[in-house]
Amino acid sequence: MATNLFSKAKKSAEKAPAKPKDEKVRIKVEDAGFFEKIESMEKLQDTIKSAEAKVSMIADEIKDTGKRLWAAKYNQMEKNPGSVMLEARMGEDIAQVMLLPSDKYITINAERADELRETYGNDIVEESTTFAFDNEMVDKYGEVISNLIEMSDEISEADKAKIIKAVTKFSVAKGTIDKFKVYGGADVFGVMEAVRPVVALKGPEVIKG
Repeated sequence: MATNLFSKAKKSAEKAPAKPKDEKVRIKVEDAGFFEKIESMEKLQDTIKSAEAKVSMIADEIKDTGKRLWAAKYNQMEKNPGSVMLEARMGEDIAQVMLLPSDKYITINAERADELRETYGNDIVEESTTFAFDNEMVDKYGEVISNLIEMSDEISEADKAKIIKAVTKFSVAKGTIDKFKVYGGADVFGVMEAVRPVVALKGPEVIKG
């Protein structure tokens, strides 16, 4: 059988060399205090992991409060207020952090896309489709597909539709964050929770009075 374009491409692809068995070389350390250093490092890393988990939990709580206040400010200004500084006072001291809602959103599937369209209209969702060869059909018709490039016509009508696979992805449309009041009226927070823009915190600090 003649070599077709698919088999040529497969043969020309570089194969990754087999990884050798990972056997660590062990070196005995005689330096005084080395054991204690490793032990301290392990404990500190555990402390960091614990602290990071607590920071993540607190950040989520701050974001929840901040998003509600940001949505209220959106309603008051009747436009996207952009990044805002959240602050709280205790006596003369000020605790503050910047809240940064972005025009980026969590990934959505077809079902969620339909729900958003039904609630807020078609333009809140963007849809993109990419096409690729179906591997099973390439295995079956690789020789023929190669010949098709040279004006061949040998694929059955029933299988032609199976050769190309379409993958459709859905996303919240760019610019949606600027249209929250258009979509939700006074319920800016409701739209925000529905499309879930990526929200970040920056520069938490306490300013002593």
